[in-house]
Amino acid sequence: MAGRDTPVMRQHADAKRAYPDAIIFFRLGDFYEMFGEDAVVAARALDLVLTSRNKSQVDEIPMCGIPHHAAHSYLARLLEKGFTVAICEQMADPAKCKGIVPREVVRVVTPGLVTEQEHLDSTTNNWLLAAEIAPGGLGIGVSLLDLSTGELAATSVADTTALLAEVGRAEPRELLLGGALEPGDSLERAMRLVLPRLVVRSDPDLGEQEPELDIPSADLAEFSAIELRSVRRLLRYARACYPQHELPRPRLTRWDSETHLILDEVAQRHLELVHHAGGDKHATLLAVLDQTATPGGARLLRRRLLSPLRDVARIRRRLDTVELFVVHARLRSELRRELATVGDLERLAVRAWMGDSSPRELGALRDGLLAAAKVVELLSGLKEQTEREALGLQTGPVDLVLDLSAELEKALVARPPSQSKEGAIFLPEYDAQLEECDALRRTGSERIVALEAQLRDATNIGSLKIRYTRVFGWYVEVGRSHAGRVPSEWRRKQTVATGERFTLPELDELAEKISHAEEHHRERELELFRQLVELAGAASERIRELSQRLSRWDVAAGLAEVAHRHDYRRPDVEDSTRLVIHEGRHPVVERLTALGRFVPNDCGLDSNEERLWLVTGPNMAGKSTFLRQVALIVVLAQMGSFVPAASATVGIVDRVLSRVGASDNLARGESTFMVEMRETSRILKTATRRSLVILDEIGRGTSTYDGLAIAWSVAEYLHDAVGCKTLFATHYHELTELSRTHRHAANYSVSAKELDGDVVFLHRLVAGAASRSYGVAVAKLAGLPEWVLARARVLLSDLEATGTPGKLPLSQAEAAPQLDLFAARPAEPVVAKAELEHLRQLDLDRLTPIEALAFLHRLKSQL
Repeated sequence: MAGRDTPVMRQHADAKRAYPDAIIFFRLGDFYEMFGEDAVVAARALDLVLTSRNKSQVDEIPMCGIPHHAAHSYLARLLEKGFTVAICEQMADPAKCKGIVPREVVRVVTPGLVTEQEHLDSTTNNWLLAAEIAPGGLGIGVSLLDLSTGELAATSVADTTALLAEVGRAEPRELLLGGALEPGDSLERAMRLVLPRLVVRSDPDLGEQEPELDIPSADLAEFSAIELRSVRRLLRYARACYPQHELPRPRLTRWDSETHLILDEVAQRHLELVHHAGGDKHATLLAVLDQTATPGGARLLRRRLLSPLRDVARIRRRLDTVELFVVHARLRSELRRELATVGDLERLAVRAWMGDSSPRELGALRDGLLAAAKVVELLSGLKEQTEREALGLQTGPVDLVLDLSAELEKALVARPPSQSKEGAIFLPEYDAQLEECDALRRTGSERIVALEAQLRDATNIGSLKIRYTRVFGWYVEVGRSHAGRVPSEWRRKQTVATGERFTLPELDELAEKISHAEEHHRERELELFRQLVELAGAASERIRELSQRLSRWDVAAGLAEVAHRHDYRRPDVEDSTRLVIHEGRHPVVERLTALGRFVPNDCGLDSNEERLWLVTGPNMAGKSTFLRQVALIVVLAQMGSFVPAASATVGIVDRVLSRVGASDNLARGESTFMVEMRETSRILKTATRRSLVILDEIGRGTSTYDGLAIAWSVAEYLHDAVGCKTLFATHYHELTELSRTHRHAANYSVSAKELDGDVVFLHRLVAGAASRSYGVAVAKLAGLPEWVLARARVLLSDLEATGTPGKLPLSQAEAAPQLDLFAARPAEPVVAKAELEHLRQLDLDRLTPIEALAFLHRLKSQL
């Protein structure tokens, strides 16, 4: 055990005991070393060579290491894989330290508490979420912290289903679960199913001594006890991960789901708002909308997209700002050009507050503040009161943090280095002491020569010289014949054969300055840099407020750019139950379709009038696209964007609920039908009269009559009990009978034509039910073998001739036998007739030899 009992290894053991769940980055010289199990795990995760400490002893310790200067890249890889890393630094300079170098953990880096820009996605918030579950399941307090931007928000939700919806909306990187958790609670597993990359931690109970909240008491009055407990849990965890830092003092804001259009994780997934089912980053609504020029603007756009508003006045104010930039095209162009140079002021401000800024980040902060001043100057040219109100300029001048930007501009070189230890941070004239040290570094020898000439003139000794040796340092040497003329204040240093050597205060002072100029210059730069970081940190809240204002303008200008390029129109948002869209388009599909090929369609729903549309038509005709585009236009309108339509009137919708597409969930052991029923159940439980529901092919995951019965019942419930606006796409043509018995239901279909056995999709929505589904024609387009298609036509003809039991009213359908395509035919003449018809349908020019043999074999087996 001798190897483990050294002072260094005892330091490592102390750090590991304090942070048992973290990989310890233990600083040894120019390397971070990992020992024991940490080394085994890190070597596997980072592809490092695993060695061992104390190889010559029995008690070998696994070991691996990484260079100190390259730690960021390795740290990023560990964070991406969900690991936590505790950084144990040397707290003193080893060269100046006697004995063992003191070491302490200065920071614990977790996926949810990252501030370095190289570890972050600039377009997305990096949330840490805390959920505090009340005893008995009576509510859940939820709080969110993005340490990199200083944002802190809290809310409460009713149950775990609503919590999952919040997790799906925020997409946190790390989640703390606390409060009344049951043993073996399945909530952790459910969270990871919603977000596979999510790091979930069961956090210990807060105990009786809850940590204090360093937040103004007036802000706390509007929050419930369970919400504040979640905030305390979150801040306690964050502070424990930064033991050597003072965290920003965030302003706690309320996130109220009742003031926003609710989009649960299912709706987000089905509508492909920020993620595409196939992983195509360019095929999402966010990708289509994002024309922002700043990272803060990109993050704000994402938040607005996932949290549209319900307040008509606020929505109209956002639309006013977008319209301003649509109208003033030149101003929009100039604004976007200036915004592109602002950078990420919000995150730079937080880095300064925490004292972690690098010289390059201070340079970026300087450039961003100067660019912000140009942006405000540009917009200040607007004189109309309504325009100034749309931009929020009517309340007074914008705080541009001019004091800080002026100091940074005066202090920093044009391109500061990435690390303070590299030097060359400041302009020489910024500080007199720094300028003197810099001059000494560059002109030390010239100043020695100048002093030598000065002393010659003063003493009238022409042979006087200033020289240097390693043993004696700098000295003045004069010949013996001139020793009598040396001033009395000079001190004799040495007598040599060629003369006498002296020293004097002026030379000693200059020699001291020259010999330590580099060290003094470095120390002075570091001192000035610390002062500059503190100055920037003190202004961080002002910088964040400025950044948030710039982000709002950036989002509005970006949405105006999209509207201008792609012919979006301002929607009329009102407090009603109407949804009227004229020539609406799918914002993503039309972008991926050839120019002019997308067919727009109308929609007119009203909870008090025609509120249930039963949409029929063949596959591939565009039913699902139509359903999604209506939902997306609502989302766009309520987030404050123009919409892809000739015109749109959008009555406030409280939530968009969707059941679109067929999928299973193998991780939960659920079939396609079970997933479909779970999602439908959630819709029926949460939909209100103000909701918009889109349903695509309910009931197709089970047998014909079961599926039809479920689809019919769901449609009736939404029509009668809920009364919400509903778009219901289906292949059950029997459902179209609902329009006859339910006065708020109507039939619409996506038109298509069949020409010479091929189907032509017109993609136009028309009133009335589809006359047929063109399923065989679509199968032909998909490339099914000809003999299979011919057989399908025969069976379809037979079914149409004998009638479909599914067309019976539900009361009679229960007694009808279920269709069985594989049941044996009762009489040979029927079989023979069918085979003859099959033969007539065959296209011999397209029949392959194998298909011909297969058909012949079929005839033979029938005989």
